[in-house]
Amino acid sequence: MTVKLIATDLDATFLNNLKGFDHKLYEEMVAKAKEEGATFVVATGNHPDKVAQYFAGVNQDYTLIANNGAEVVYQGEVVATYAIDKAAFEPVVKIMETISDKVEMGLVFTGTDKAYMLKSQAQLGMGTKKAKTYFKSLTMIDDLSEIEEPILKMTVNIPNYEMPFIEQVQQLKLPVHVTTSGYGAIDFVAPNVNKGVALADIGKRMGLEADQMAAFGDGLNDLEMLELVGHPYIMPNADPQLFGRGFSEAVSDNNHDGVLKTILQKLL
Repeated sequence: MTVKLIATDLDATFLNNLKGFDHKLYEEMVAKAKEEGATFVVATGNHPDKVAQYFAGVNQDYTLIANNGAEVVYQGEVVATYAIDKAAFEPVVKIMETISDKVEMGLVFTGTDKAYMLKSQAQLGMGTKKAKTYFKSLTMIDDLSEIEEPILKMTVNIPNYEMPFIEQVQQLKLPVHVTTSGYGAIDFVAPNVNKGVALADIGKRMGLEADQMAAFGDGLNDLEMLELVGHPYIMPNADPQLFGRGFSEAVSDNNHDGVLKTILQKLL
């Protein structure tokens, strides 16, 4: 079957380590995809505004899975959002207080319009420096009760302590799905929410079979998406836990535009 949908993660997959990509090669891919009737999907843990910054100056007609599947933008419209149960907020904050010396970036709550951080969390690690780079309109709050809008994702950075932290959270059986993209970043979304679920929603809207879809990823938060599609590719620089699962490998790594080269050489 002809591939009609190609989805890719961004960080350490589509983007190089400097958060860029070959614009000329990208535009060549976009033109080829349009010619063949294929849809390009960005599937990321980032929020929409951050994605738009990465693609500034080039075509932005991509379909978007943002916040690790908690927000789906299809044909220019937000067609699905999945909010986290607020009952999960305080228990996660309390766990973080017990491991404060290991935290690089405090807990950030991402809504549809703003991101929030407790002032007590801003004292941890690098403070708000990292958070302000990644999150739109970061608002400092004294208490969780000040968050009034639905929260689509919670994020924390705990380098070299991801799995023990995740295990602590899972023991509490909170109403959240916890995942990591590696590099210390841990995301919380609503239960049963991930990039695979969001991509399946898009595929259904387009009337596509699995063999008509391809996906690229490098981290464990890409696993469900890779397992869904008929043409899954992992990066040479991917998490070791993604190897040995029968996925194909991109022709080169993220620092050499492996996604774009694989699309042009093997898919379109």
